[in-house]
Amino acid sequence: MLKLFQKKNLRIYIVITGIAISCFESYALSDTEQRRENTPSVTYSNPYFKGTKEEREALIKRMTSLLGVDCNFCHNEDLTVFTEAGEKSKEMMKASVALGVECDHCHIDLNHYKENEQQARKMFELSEVMGTECNFCHAGKEKLTPKGEKSKTAFVTRDWATEGTKQCLACHIEKKQFALNFYGWQVLNAMRGLKGM
Repeated sequence: MLKLFQKKNLRIYIVITGIAISCFESYALSDTEQRRENTPSVTYSNPYFKGTKEEREALIKRMTSLLGVDCNFCHNEDLTVFTEAGEKSKEMMKASVALGVECDHCHIDLNHYKENEQQARKMFELSEVMGTECNFCHAGKEKLTPKGEKSKTAFVTRDWATEGTKQCLACHIEKKQFALNFYGWQVLNAMRGLKGM
């Protein structure tokens, strides 16, 4: 009789334990899902900020101090969405990485710029017209990619600094990463012929 009582209690114990585990799993899963919903989906592996966490935080502090802005200038409060200014800032940060410079290369503060800012504006316009990013031509401070070296020749010979980007479309196809149109190929072949290539 004692064995039968122990078997019956064992079955009850197993059933109660199973129910308790099931309830706990359900609670734990719903709590985890709720935490996931409340946790911003932010990664700190930002391609624009290099170095240790401390170095990246110091760069962000220098940038926000220089521009006189808070985090919510570029981010929503959960750090999950960029504001319009944040989207623009991402483009600026790509440029700063490609050029190997920081924000103070062009910015004095949020509304004041250094002399090279006009050239930067022209470069951003050129990038837009040609469908490229800064790293298409730039490989760090005062360094150019091979394609950037070729472009530099055209910039000098075609007076890009004074004449502007629109004249590039005389030889290039818009938003095609400097792909040549028919006239551009004629000019290139003529130049090759003159050089005996």
